[in-house]
Amino acid sequence: MSQSKQLSIFWLFRYLRPVKGRLAVLLVMLLSATALQLLQPRIIKQFIDTAAAQGVVSGLLALAGLYLVAAACNQLLTVAVSYLGNDVAWRSTNRLRADLLQHCLRLDMRFHNQKTPGEMIERVDGDVTNMSNFFSMFIVQIIGSFVLLAGILGYMFVSNWPIAVVMLLFTGISISAMVYVRDLGVNATQAERQAKAALLGLIEERISGIEDVQSNGGVPYVMNRFHRSMRNLFLTGRKAWMLRVVPWNATVVLFTAAVTVVLMLGVYMYMKGQVTLGTLFLFYQYTQMLNDPIEQIGNQVQEFQKAKSGMRRSREILSMQSEVMEGTGDTLPDGALGLQFEQVSFGYNKDSRVLHDISFNLKPGERLGLVGRTGSGKTSISRLLLRLYNADSGVIRVGGVDIRTLRLEALYRRVGMVTQDVQLFDGTLRDNLTLFDPRISDQDILATTGKLGLQSWIDELPEGLNTHLASGGSSLSAGEAQLFALTRVFLTKPSLVILDEPSSRLDAATEATLQGAVDQLLEQCTAIVIAHRLSTLEKVDKIMVLGQGRIVEFGDREALAQNPSTHFAQLLRTDRQEELA
Repeated sequence: MSQSKQLSIFWLFRYLRPVKGRLAVLLVMLLSATALQLLQPRIIKQFIDTAAAQGVVSGLLALAGLYLVAAACNQLLTVAVSYLGNDVAWRSTNRLRADLLQHCLRLDMRFHNQKTPGEMIERVDGDVTNMSNFFSMFIVQIIGSFVLLAGILGYMFVSNWPIAVVMLLFTGISISAMVYVRDLGVNATQAERQAKAALLGLIEERISGIEDVQSNGGVPYVMNRFHRSMRNLFLTGRKAWMLRVVPWNATVVLFTAAVTVVLMLGVYMYMKGQVTLGTLFLFYQYTQMLNDPIEQIGNQVQEFQKAKSGMRRSREILSMQSEVMEGTGDTLPDGALGLQFEQVSFGYNKDSRVLHDISFNLKPGERLGLVGRTGSGKTSISRLLLRLYNADSGVIRVGGVDIRTLRLEALYRRVGMVTQDVQLFDGTLRDNLTLFDPRISDQDILATTGKLGLQSWIDELPEGLNTHLASGGSSLSAGEAQLFALTRVFLTKPSLVILDEPSSRLDAATEATLQGAVDQLLEQCTAIVIAHRLSTLEKVDKIMVLGQGRIVEFGDREALAQNPSTHFAQLLRTDRQEELA
């Protein structure tokens, strides 16, 4: 066995260790059921031979009762095996699902930008579901099948070796054929999973953009894409299924031949008086039973092909490493944090740079207004500061500490960001405002929401902070969502905060009311305010004008505003003219 296969099997078995006790019980029950399966035909053989010999009725009744008890016990064990097998599968696969989700959440934004949510659902759940049979029944079914085969063949060799030789040949050829083609459908199954992931990604993407799809007449185009994806899934799924059932088809042909030979030999021996009628039945019954473990092994080979494709895709995800590696530092200076960018360059891909040699310095407590055209690099600066991406070159320091040396949790404890898009989670209003942090008191929540103008909205809710909100954000207006995001960040009491277009969804009156509250909340921290509305930047200390990823201007706001030749002064004049118009 190759080293890679050994590592793959070892990787899977680590999820079975916590349920090894249940697996042992499962194996014992399966072996007990196998013993009962071997016993039942022998009871019927004895019953037939006793009846043919004009045996006493009490003996026949005793054999019938014994058969009923064995059949009932076998059925109970079958149900118990099915229940325990599913229990083992869920316990082990849920651990794998949790590991996959946790690993994905820790990967950098480059990875998440390449994967749609629909595809990630298929990776985290669909692929793992395909491995559930391996975790629950593969080992015990394989062992149980071989035990049943050994029991049938062993008894037949003792009873009648010619029949046993035919059965052994059938068994050997069938198992050899299945082993030979065991990986035949793995690649095709992997392609099938990828096609399903693409379909789910398409559905999720189009549903999330349903407003644009409907308002722009895109439904026919979406349906065309959907039908093409469905056809691709059908074709890849059909190919994978046809390759997976090759072992089963081979065993059907071999089984038909084996049953024919065994019946012909059995009838010949019965006609010669060499075996009884009960023994002839036993030959037939054991031949029928012989197909069950062979078919079970064939089914498990198919399931293993599915599991192997899921295993490959899951290991592919788990082997990915985030570009953003955590440091070990856990402390930053108390109070507002200073910020330094030192010759920072960055690009989302290697072919084009978004930021070029960005260098600036903010003292603790200062406020920086960041302006520039769309695509100038404003949001990229905030993403680098939060380590959603790594800078290609240069150093970013917070409180004099290189952010690459900090643990991400330590950085996020002190640095907050208000984004334009607000994500609501399925939970109470309190949970959504605190992001499920029980340490934040209701008094702090109400005080912050009162300053930001959300208190009246909360008072109108039927259960106040205990009101249940649906995920997605549809229960909030655009303005409420903006205030919601501000509340969420300021509840963490950040030492450095980034406000990305904090008033883009607010009307002028609400913005004016809100500005005082934001100023009050910003008193204890350093701030970067990204804005298109220059009115938002009236109380910042410094201004940075970006153009094509470079610093065009950087300096004190008042000095830049009073110098008519600066870019910022020109932007102010343009902004006033637009307001007058």
